[in-house]
Amino acid sequence: MRKNLEVCLNADDHIQLADNVKTAFTAGASRIELCSTMQLEGLTPSATAMTIAAHAMPSEGELLIMIRPVANQFIVDATILKLMLTQIAHAAHAGATGVVLGALNANDVDIAATTALIACAHKYNLATTFHRAFDCIEDSEKAIGLLTELGIDRILTNGTKWTDDKSVMQGLNHLQTIISHANDHIEIVIGGGVTTDNASTLWQLANNNLVSLHAYSGAHNKDGWVDPLLINAILNQRTNEQAKND
Repeated sequence: MRKNLEVCLNADDHIQLADNVKTAFTAGASRIELCSTMQLEGLTPSATAMTIAAHAMPSEGELLIMIRPVANQFIVDATILKLMLTQIAHAAHAGATGVVLGALNANDVDIAATTALIACAHKYNLATTFHRAFDCIEDSEKAIGLLTELGIDRILTNGTKWTDDKSVMQGLNHLQTIISHANDHIEIVIGGGVTTDNASTLWQLANNNLVSLHAYSGAHNKDGWVDPLLINAILNQRTNEQAKND
């Protein structure tokens, strides 16, 4: 089974963006997630940034756009929902292949808002990822079943509570449980601290499962440029794990 590497890119520097997109795909990334304002954990990028990224990516690449207009919360009221629906349309028109979104009602999935967001994405033939709002949910098994029924394609998680600010390596046991509950009915995207130091361990979780990795800082140098050597190293560890299991 093919293992995907997703690279998260900061959309704020338009000059840097096109080169980062090209470098990520050339180095072997299968898709990119485009976000703005990474200091606030990623918000919806501008329409200009979406277009720049879409024009820079190869025909076989996937471009996922973060749909998150408001920081520090995942509650979606009528005003925010309307804005998110508009942003999904902008992403589609710019050339995206998918969107990354989430909506909560307290500590559970907001079924009404999520249903509306998925319907809008499907209208434009966009794949959907439920972002790390998932890590705020108390009952992850119930949420996986619900999101699968609603038609979400992927769930992004690092296996720890969103508010705990912990590394993905501290969530390994819960990640194993999440992957087991998903049972290949929905793709689990492991993100939140993926680096060359832990990629080998994380690829082991992906073995024979519908699982991919998501890297941000682990795929960039200190100046904000995507580093192809870091991407190569993460992917080479995937190859090594596959070889062990063949």
